[in-house]
Amino acid sequence: MGAKKRKSMNVPESKVEISGFGARNYDLLLKFGSFGRYSRMLETAIAHIGIRPDDAILDLGCGTGHNDCLMAKYLSDAGKIVGLEIGEEMIEQFKRKCAGRFNVSLMRQRIEEALPFENEFDKAFISFVFHGFPDSEREKIARNVFKALKPGGEFFILDFNEFDIHAQTWWFRIVFLKGECPLAHQYITVEWKKRLLGWGFDHFGDHFYFKKRIRLLKAVKAG
Repeated sequence: MGAKKRKSMNVPESKVEISGFGARNYDLLLKFGSFGRYSRMLETAIAHIGIRPDDAILDLGCGTGHNDCLMAKYLSDAGKIVGLEIGEEMIEQFKRKCAGRFNVSLMRQRIEEALPFENEFDKAFISFVFHGFPDSEREKIARNVFKALKPGGEFFILDFNEFDIHAQTWWFRIVFLKGECPLAHQYITVEWKKRLLGWGFDHFGDHFYFKKRIRLLKAVKAG
């Protein structure tokens, strides 16, 4: 479901689907806009995932492929990464960045629509994409992940933590409220472990970054 369709349904428009200049320069903008801190955080978060050499990893909304290149460093020839993306400009960058990595592949696929995977992956990863969907579509994504993971497989969500926006510093409140879509404003109010428990996940774990404003949430497929 694209941004135009969401808008017509009176659902707040997401800023997750990026095109134009922002898409073509996505990684650079994040790097310079955060003075390099975002890149370092990603490297740390991916290290916290605990990737094993033979892991099969599903990356939902893989973007430019930057995260997949970082994850691929931990894999042997027996491991693999499958990235899902729909943005043409992101896909072009993915193909350039991941060229030559035979165990990293890309599918042009919406992550909230039915996926052709069942009990196939050890890990699933979604980075700053989950908050950009309405609740009903987040559930579809989580259920897609549940089906795609092997029993005991791990779902990693790198995104905003739950926090009280009014308890944050004035400058962060301005940046978050002005820069992020209303879907993100709602996302930080949800008790995600409780929600994921209702969708079949348990054995949760956390890693926090940027003064606990960002979290890597681990949820394990029950059974």
